[in-house]
Amino acid sequence: MARRRRSSLAVTADQAHQALSFLMHEGKVAASEVRKALSHRERLIREIRERMAQLGVEGIEAGKTVRRRAVKAFRVAEKTSRPARKRAGREITAATRKLYRLQGKYMSALRPLSKEARAGIKAIRKKSGIDAAIKAAKKMTR
Repeated sequence: MARRRRSSLAVTADQAHQALSFLMHEGKVAASEVRKALSHRERLIREIRERMAQLGVEGIEAGKTVRRRAVKAFRVAEKTSRPARKRAGREITAATRKLYRLQGKYMSALRPLSKEARAGIKAIRKKSGIDAAIKAAKKMTR
């Protein structure tokens, strides 16, 4: 089993609450990560209680009060924080990626041209397609 490192950071519960609220507000920590960490902590506490019950140690109520405080602090932090950033729903296809790449090449080829030349290139693009327009634009810049 991996050894746990000792933390040299000593903070009070109030300081930890403020730090967590700040990190969630800044978007550094998502509410789901905090929720996951709390559920993992609860699972560890439950396992410890079961082991202690096997040894005959009973009457531990301190864990319940700690849990209540943690849940309350989490709810307050969740209310004050902004929602976590949403990630893209799905990856883009190879065809779409190719179109994006061609559009970038087209735009970079048009950039150094005059307005009149750009109009000519746009007409070529309409008539012959983006590949022909890129070739024509690169010829004009030489």
